[in-house]
Amino acid sequence: MKHSHSTALSPRHLVSLGIISLAMVPPALAADTSQVAEIVVTGRREGVPAYERAYGPTVIDAATLATAPQRRLDEALRAVPGFSLFRRAGSRTANPTAQGVSLRGIGPNGAGRTLVLVDGVPVNDPFGGWVYWSRLPTAAVDNVVLTRGGGAGPWGNAALAGTIRIETKQRDGLDLELAGGSNGTWMGQSSVGGSADGWHLGLSGSAFRTDGVNLVEPSRRGPIDIKVDSDAYAVDGTLSTQLGSVTATAKLAGFKESRGNGTPYTNNSTDATEASLRLVGTGEKIDWEAVAYWRDWSFASTFSGVNAARTAENPSLDQYDVPATAKGGILQVAFSPADGHQTDIGADIRETEGKTRELMTYSAGRYTRMRDAGGSQSVAGLFFEHAWTGIQGLTVSAGGRLDAWRNSDGRRIESDIASGTLLRNDRYAKRDGTVANGRAGIDWQASDLLGLRVAAYTGFRLPTLNELYRPFRVGNDITEANPGLQPERMRGVEAGLRLSPGAGITANATLFHVRLKHAVDNVVIQTSPGTNAELGIFVPAGGSLAQRRGLPRVEVQGLEAEIGWQAAPTLRFGVAYLFSDSEITDPGTMAALRGNQLGQAPRHSGTVDMTWTPRPELTLRAQVRAAGKQFEDSRNLGTLDGFIVGDLYAAWRVDQQLEFYATAENVTGERVETGRRSDGLTNIGPERQWLAGVRVRL
Repeated sequence: MKHSHSTALSPRHLVSLGIISLAMVPPALAADTSQVAEIVVTGRREGVPAYERAYGPTVIDAATLATAPQRRLDEALRAVPGFSLFRRAGSRTANPTAQGVSLRGIGPNGAGRTLVLVDGVPVNDPFGGWVYWSRLPTAAVDNVVLTRGGGAGPWGNAALAGTIRIETKQRDGLDLELAGGSNGTWMGQSSVGGSADGWHLGLSGSAFRTDGVNLVEPSRRGPIDIKVDSDAYAVDGTLSTQLGSVTATAKLAGFKESRGNGTPYTNNSTDATEASLRLVGTGEKIDWEAVAYWRDWSFASTFSGVNAARTAENPSLDQYDVPATAKGGILQVAFSPADGHQTDIGADIRETEGKTRELMTYSAGRYTRMRDAGGSQSVAGLFFEHAWTGIQGLTVSAGGRLDAWRNSDGRRIESDIASGTLLRNDRYAKRDGTVANGRAGIDWQASDLLGLRVAAYTGFRLPTLNELYRPFRVGNDITEANPGLQPERMRGVEAGLRLSPGAGITANATLFHVRLKHAVDNVVIQTSPGTNAELGIFVPAGGSLAQRRGLPRVEVQGLEAEIGWQAAPTLRFGVAYLFSDSEITDPGTMAALRGNQLGQAPRHSGTVDMTWTPRPELTLRAQVRAAGKQFEDSRNLGTLDGFIVGDLYAAWRVDQQLEFYATAENVTGERVETGRRSDGLTNIGPERQWLAGVRVRL
């Protein structure tokens, strides 16, 4: 909805509020800062309402994404300081269970600590919390609003380190993008829409496939190692109409993905169906939004152990059926109780149910045991947000929410396949509780030159069903679930500075400090072969045993900074940097972890970006991304080297309907280490990749 409190903001005004950096302004707008770029807030769960300003949101529009050298959304978002998946590998090659989002290096893990919403609907996997980025083609995105920090806010569970709100495109006409490139990679996205008699019908689809690359370092690669191929397909249908002052949009979608994981036996697959109904109402005094959604996902994955010479593998686990469902609803109402005051109140509920059915303990050419583990989870919350804008340039905001959560039907059942004998029958008692959170902030645009903001917030995340009940194995490295995990809690403060000294220069800097309580981490508890006395799990030679455990206290502090320079109407530069220093200040019973850094969290990372349009029809963009060394896990033993990667983009626009483009990623073939196992084997990311494509718009 176009909210009554929304205003038309120029790019310069957006920069002054810290909402976007000049480096992210599309060329057409960057060349003319007097042009008005109106933010039309089509719903309260995306866009930038007044109460969000103090938390420093970043808006990335479709024009900026269109020129990203990386054509997958998660890889394009890496230009934002602190955005990363659990491991350095992007969704092109990473297992879905490693595609959870981290922001600011705040406790990376497979589930992620960031909530991702598409058109107002949470899309984190119902069972594991990770995100299927193959489901979100860049060409389908209209804008992304990314808030680092901010706490629970209106979004509640999982929005611990921040939120990423994605709004997809809906328009009349035809959009088509087709591309092909190295390693047998092909991708396509199309959408068509039309209106008649007050109804709008839209249909879009996407496809991606690649023969993949080999992710095992060459010095350790053996005959058993093959490329990690993948293919993914998605289709979305929308139907919308105007019912008086209410806009109603119904959406039905399907998704299918399959991946190879680097050896002949190991692979995974996903099938999903989603449906949602969104109502947006506008009035003279009250605006509102209601969303109801249902999601049904099915995942399957196989695992194996590979011998030291990497000539053969033995099956170790077959998770042949991992179904999960999610359903929920959101109601948010906005009104102005007095001049200069804006208030949003609302309620939301999410219910998830999932389990894993798997074959295990491979011996004499067959699996001998079966496991059934899973449960259900629900969380319901009430929230409010209030902003006061009574003084020009000053916004004071505050909000709070109260959530009730419940874990139920938790179980882990194991049996002998041949005899049917029950070997384990763990039934976990229902657990529930309430969580209160709040946040407050001030944003002050003191002058055209200077802007300041300060914010404090809290947040929470319930451990996923996957973390509570599903163990897994990668090679000989075993990770056990933990049904006793407590909800993660977070407290954070930050202060930001914005400068616009002129000459096309803008700068933003934010200092932040976050404290996590009960931070879930895969803690290694045994590396020697033999049966672990505490968990009763056998650890093979060269392997390790870890368990998901809640670290009593972890602190993360740092600095993020961005500088943009519009050197000429057709040339702009951007530099972004993140310093993130994590420390396990209270490891609980794992005393050896005290003072260690979190795994998968480099202290230093940054991006240098340049976009040049020497001719109106030609766009050139170069991007350099870098990160310092990081530890594989919280033991701080295995180290992954730092890297510097360069990516290029070039496009030639024939006319308003036709454009050709080409990209090159990792142009120097930099070795990027993405993981190190307990036996010393190192995984690496893709080397040089290229892609050429065409866009058609009718």
